[in-house]
Amino acid sequence: MNGNSVTPHSREEKRGSRRRARTRADILAAARQVFAARGYHATSIAEIAERADIGVGTFYLHFHDKDEAFTTLLHECFSETRQRVQQAVEEEGQSLLVVLQAIFRYAHAQRDLFRIAFHADMQYARISRVQTAIAEILTSILTAAHEKEPLVGYDFSMQICFVTGMITQGIAQWLEHEEADPDKIVAQMLFLLRHGLPEQVLTGNKPEA
Repeated sequence: MNGNSVTPHSREEKRGSRRRARTRADILAAARQVFAARGYHATSIAEIAERADIGVGTFYLHFHDKDEAFTTLLHECFSETRQRVQQAVEEEGQSLLVVLQAIFRYAHAQRDLFRIAFHADMQYARISRVQTAIAEILTSILTAAHEKEPLVGYDFSMQICFVTGMITQGIAQWLEHEEADPDKIVAQMLFLLRHGLPEQVLTGNKPEA
């Protein structure tokens, strides 16, 4: 008997594995829709199960609770964002401009997923997950820039913190006003980073003529 032959039992196991994977994907797709529409706290497992056309018991075969499903969606969001940023960096070069454009353009294309991540009823722990993911992306870019030419006079960790905050708030603001062009938001962020705030805002004094 050929040791590589597929037995009826192994075929059935593979079919079962594919069915479970499809069901899990259906649950996550349903959760994504319900979370985006209703927010985390207002969403129930029963609503997710109904949207996925499964029983509540089937939900629990795949996820311990709705927080696990929510966390899985966030993980997928951040993982895909990192991949998009990495692809953009490889194709267009390693710069903050490229990173910002990649993040905001992906957020524009996946608005419902980012709306879940930035929903107003998010707890601090979940906001921290968003900020951590963005900080990790920025750290890789700024570390590479620093290795090429030391960034004299800059507090590296503070730099990461400030820019992460700008991106986080920029996305949150954009999700509240979707008519805004993501590229225009990036342009405004870069303008502020390049030129800073006007003198009269910083000190209350008008700039010298």
